[in-house]
Amino acid sequence: MSDLHFGETCTELYKFISAGTAHTFRFNFQPDKVVFNNLSDWTATAGGFPVSVWWRDQTVAAHASQQVVIDSSAGASFNFRDQAINGFTVADLPGGQATSHATISAITQADPGVVTHSAYAFQTNQIVRLTDLGQVTPVLNRGMGALNNNRYRLTVLSPTTFSLKDVITGEPIDTTAMTAYVSGGIITLETHVISLNNPQVLPYSNINPYHPNPYQYDPVTYQLTAGTAVMGSDGDVFNIEVYKFGQVIDLGDLLT
Repeated sequence: MSDLHFGETCTELYKFISAGTAHTFRFNFQPDKVVFNNLSDWTATAGGFPVSVWWRDQTVAAHASQQVVIDSSAGASFNFRDQAINGFTVADLPGGQATSHATISAITQADPGVVTHSAYAFQTNQIVRLTDLGQVTPVLNRGMGALNNNRYRLTVLSPTTFSLKDVITGEPIDTTAMTAYVSGGIITLETHVISLNNPQVLPYSNINPYHPNPYQYDPVTYQLTAGTAVMGSDGDVFNIEVYKFGQVIDLGDLLT
């Protein structure tokens, strides 16, 4: 999940030789910005694309922001373009506790707040963590930021809804004054066993019916597919700069 590196600034550099075809790259954290440098195109050859840039939640799927060489003279000049096809596509693989992961589709502004989620057999009094809410980029606010990355005890209302309670006190969580929910969000179950009939990956042992199944965790796999417009020609030499920002500060509309 994205909160595994919450508040940290992370960087990586990769090197490779292109095959001239689309390729999916795997990173060790969720990147906010990825820069592909085609070192073979760092020349004055007109039509080359030495730099391709992707921004999380701001680059449209299959697009790429590219620098293009437009002048083959000794003092080569450059321009920028929005490449609309065969650019970048997010290819993340979801994770979380094995078979204990659901997505959020709604959160009410109420007392208590009620979460609507993809079908999963949660049980009353289980503890969950809510993530990927609030201001995830300067231009994308998913709402309910006050709930983000926090743990809550739940009360099941239906197969796809539950209300929120404080983990310690059990008091209802009042979301009335919180920023309205917009979209997205992930639920991860943190307590796997509450009662004997709690759904399990494997059945309980008949000899020891209170022996729960082992705790399992599947990490998120962060991947980005670079299309043919990014990957250049067979044999081109590349490096990739990968960045995750520890903090993003939204300065808003700077009115004069």
